[in-house]
Amino acid sequence: MQEQKFLEVITQLASAFQSENKTDEKLNLLLSKLESKDKDSMKPKKDEHLSIAEVCELTKKKRTTIWLWSKKGLLKPIGKSGKSPIYRKSDVLNYIYNSEKESTE
Repeated sequence: MQEQKFLEVITQLASAFQSENKTDEKLNLLLSKLESKDKDSMKPKKDEHLSIAEVCELTKKKRTTIWLWSKKGLLKPIGKSGKSPIYRKSDVLNYIYNSEKESTE
């Protein structure tokens, strides 16, 4: 619904500048960019992978805490890069969200 209103406003703005050349071309270009952006937002996004250092930075916790979470099965790595575990960003964010939710209840 917001997109429709946005398109109406753009159409009104483009028609307000009738004196400029190529108004229709500019409007079509703008509409095509909006459509392509909309298509990009519909694509499923790839889940980002994080090293243990990035998980520590994101959670503001030490490596030992992350290691304990993994050992307890609270946050499971999806693989390894060398000897370092790799985590899904969505898993880390879900764990943070759920643990904060439980602590407030």
